[in-house]
Amino acid sequence: MMFVMPGLVSVGHTQDAKPANDPFTLTWSEGKCVKCKIAARLGKIQFVSRSEAWGVGSEDHLGGVNVVVVHSTDAGRTWREVPHTQQYTDPEANLAFSFLDPARGWVAAWENLAGDPELIGTRDGGRHWQGMSPQHLQRMQFIDDTHGYGTVADEFYRTSDAGRSWVKTKIPDISFIDCMFFLTPDDGWIAGTTGMNGKDLLVFRTVNGGGDWEESRTTPPQQPARVRDLFFLDQHRGWLTTWNSNDPGSYLYSTDDGGRHWTPDAGLSFSREDKQANVVRFTSRERGFVFLLEDGRNRLAFTTDGGKRWEKRALPTDVYDCQVFEGDLRCSSGSGFRVLTLHPK
Repeated sequence: MMFVMPGLVSVGHTQDAKPANDPFTLTWSEGKCVKCKIAARLGKIQFVSRSEAWGVGSEDHLGGVNVVVVHSTDAGRTWREVPHTQQYTDPEANLAFSFLDPARGWVAAWENLAGDPELIGTRDGGRHWQGMSPQHLQRMQFIDDTHGYGTVADEFYRTSDAGRSWVKTKIPDISFIDCMFFLTPDDGWIAGTTGMNGKDLLVFRTVNGGGDWEESRTTPPQQPARVRDLFFLDQHRGWLTTWNSNDPGSYLYSTDDGGRHWTPDAGLSFSREDKQANVVRFTSRERGFVFLLEDGRNRLAFTTDGGKRWEKRALPTDVYDCQVFEGDLRCSSGSGFRVLTLHPK
């Protein structure tokens, strides 16, 4: 089932005022998981074509959860679990996977009966998988056939042979690497905080594929608990969202110098205690979107001037993860197997 919102239409409960000239349309697709034993809802998502997508499916309850890779070939209307990719993990963690195109991909799976980790790869869209290495990863991103990056706790890993071997780098001061984002084989960023008693937000930048890292340290008004999301449009412009330690508030930060300095949202639009900013994505330097929870309701905040001003619209459900794909946003909801397509006009 699919429904389209030009700007936004009311679905289920009272929504914000909805001007007809919103600079986007939203399309929700109500999907299902066929014969699935574990997956009850979507987490991380990655489209590799207009019709084909991979994602993380998880059990629908709090606490530690079983997760599994799921695959769709009809734009998210139906999903199927990928055999031998199950893990048991914290609900805020995600099973690591990365695809370059419909054929080439990697999954950090628990493949054997002994419960040992194994990185597996495919060259034919998941019909056949090959064991690459016994490397456990919590986050992973491949940029091309040979260069890939991953994290475990406060450690960064890189490979230059398609995942067969990995070089480890321990990142100083950071308690846990919450987010990782690479634009090219050379340019990438990781982000986290200084821990339970720390007060700083840490972003590290590399320009040589993780061989060396440059630290950026920011002290937010409230102690950060974690970096919820990190996104770069190009080598200069980036954004991140943080969640606070002692209240449910959050902050939106931006950089225009490649991550050396970070500036909080000028209007502090996302910093009140009743707000929780989740995913941030920009499709151009001017046009950006933040999905958040405000007063117990799901909202979409959008800007057309690079973040100087933000407007908000209500959403019928939450958004967990988004990908910029062919100029649109493709997003997963934390509720079932709903997939959102946001098309900027």
